[in-house]
Amino acid sequence: MQRRRRLTPDEMIMRADANYFDSFRTIAGAMADGEVRESGGVLIVASRLPTAWLNIAFVTRPLAEPERQLREAVTYFDAHRLPFIVRVRQGLDTAAERAAEALGLPYADTVPAMALHDIASAAMPEPIPGLEIRAAYDAATLGDHHAVVAEAFGMPVEWACAFGSQEFSRQPGVELYVGYLDGKPVATSALIASRGTAGVYNVGCVAAQRRRGYGEAMTWHAARRGREQGCEMASLQASAMGEPVYARMGFRLVTGYRTFTRPVGGTPG
Repeated sequence: MQRRRRLTPDEMIMRADANYFDSFRTIAGAMADGEVRESGGVLIVASRLPTAWLNIAFVTRPLAEPERQLREAVTYFDAHRLPFIVRVRQGLDTAAERAAEALGLPYADTVPAMALHDIASAAMPEPIPGLEIRAAYDAATLGDHHAVVAEAFGMPVEWACAFGSQEFSRQPGVELYVGYLDGKPVATSALIASRGTAGVYNVGCVAAQRRRGYGEAMTWHAARRGREQGCEMASLQASAMGEPVYARMGFRLVTGYRTFTRPVGGTPG
């Protein structure tokens, strides 16, 4: 069997970018009140939920007029009274970063973007005995997915229901999963596959069952399902808790997304 050509670092970044943006287009597009707007290198994805990480202005390429374009994004979110963030990939557009700060959105953090190259050849471990992973597609399994996501990420279950709806689960390339232990839901993950990349999302575990390998197992399951669908690589955005786990699995840091946000108590406009 001929080995696939190894993707270059730049190709992996471009694929990670594309999947990240595609995924949020899909998430917002499937929400009852969600909206997606794109113009001149600014991608606005609005969930209309009162949480900044689900209302994002992505800079997808260097901007011709960064201050004007980002001001329009700020105006959009302020008009809807939504908390929001601006995200710019490291090294993509330093002028856009300066414009965000000039608009009252200082730098907050950098989210690591990690990728696993050639998942067709990845040595995936055997499933954990006792952990049954099911696809979430009906009211019962989706309800379990929502409950675990809400606990794992510290959010109201209504938010988890809104961005993990049945409409979302039916989108092309999307699969939601629940891990059960003795019949009880304990872990989740999601696959959003696009352009040959398996995007891994919603990896979470209830507090009482952490540090037992269930989150890693759920990540492998999403990557495995992506491989079965013909994806060449897997990508994800890592939390501080998850980054060392993903590194141990073979995911490598390929870039980061710099976050700019209005300080708590800051004045809109």
